[in-house]
Amino acid sequence: MKTVAYGSSVKIQYTISLADGSKVEGERTHAPLSFKIGSGQVFKRLEEGLVGMQVNETRRIAVSAEESYGPYKKDKVLRLDKKVFPGDVKLIPGRTVQYQNRDGERVNFIVNEVTDTSVTVDGNHPLAGLDLIYEVNVIEVS
Repeated sequence: MKTVAYGSSVKIQYTISLADGSKVEGERTHAPLSFKIGSGQVFKRLEEGLVGMQVNETRRIAVSAEESYGPYKKDKVLRLDKKVFPGDVKLIPGRTVQYQNRDGERVNFIVNEVTDTSVTVDGNHPLAGLDLIYEVNVIEVS
């Protein structure tokens, strides 16, 4: 039976939980994730945790905030004049809005609060600052 090693192509099913046990994303009923170990397509710590596993093996892999989406940065929370948003954009708390910077790069922000005159948005990834626990099942190694 093949064992996951650097350079292996793998297919996994996974769930992500927080330290309190609440599920974040990914259910085993979703499409499996395929990638090559060492390609940088997933977090390095997750790749390292998969090395040595075999098909049908399940493992819990802890990935710290620093090893995943980084720390939560308060300077990425911005209060903007409501007028900077096009009138057709629905500004609803929890909704994601996109901004295109001067370099043409698109940046996602989550709307936190909307008042009559301003909108507070958060440019942090929703999982920034959180330690993650992946429960991974290897379903294919090549």
